[in-house]
Amino acid sequence: MVTIYIVAGIQTNENMFKPLIDTLRGRYGTEKGSVMIRILHPYGEESHNKVKQLYQLGRDIQLYPEQASQSSGGQRVRQMVKTLGAKDKLLFIGYGSGGPAAYHAAELLEKQDGCDVRFVVQVGSPKVPIGLQFRSRVGFLTRKGHGSELEPSPWYGGWSHAKYRFTSHRYPGLLFNSREQGRRFYAPQHISAIDISGPELNYFSPSEGKGTVSNLAKTMNVIWNWFQTADK
Repeated sequence: MVTIYIVAGIQTNENMFKPLIDTLRGRYGTEKGSVMIRILHPYGEESHNKVKQLYQLGRDIQLYPEQASQSSGGQRVRQMVKTLGAKDKLLFIGYGSGGPAAYHAAELLEKQDGCDVRFVVQVGSPKVPIGLQFRSRVGFLTRKGHGSELEPSPWYGGWSHAKYRFTSHRYPGLLFNSREQGRRFYAPQHISAIDISGPELNYFSPSEGKGTVSNLAKTMNVIWNWFQTADK
């Protein structure tokens, strides 16, 4: 038995996940066996205060792996998972601002609660520093493009060590751009960019896409390949 938790972002309508859920159930029913899929809203649903949600997110994406317990979104996801079910193999798909919360929750559930966390996927999410033990089990999926074509979320946050950030008073800002390795100090092992089309940048749309392949199919192919590595 596998449980997949889809962690929704701020102001996200969960109806957009229906094509993804149907596809996941179809894949697991054919190839893997039984699966439970649940949707979580760590920062609240669409009707909640957006300013408060953004404040909590802004704080969470600045946290380093050892600070995961300070993550508002991560702690909420952790408690929800423990309430709904954490005994099976756990997979997470964090969408948008749900990506950082999904990763922080995975850190806490594994280290503090002894859960079997297999993989965390971040789709169109802000970057957040990933710990060494999780680096091979986190996948970061974004959209191909340049300049204005890029979605904004992945450009918030970062994977750099503190000494490579402009905010550090001990190191000049120029050092930030001098070492690519420093900027990717906490990057996940799996990073992929795919062509996504349509006015709303819907990764899970079965009808929109470039060529004959839908956005959903492209997204699902990447996620499924990553989930396959989690079973090895």
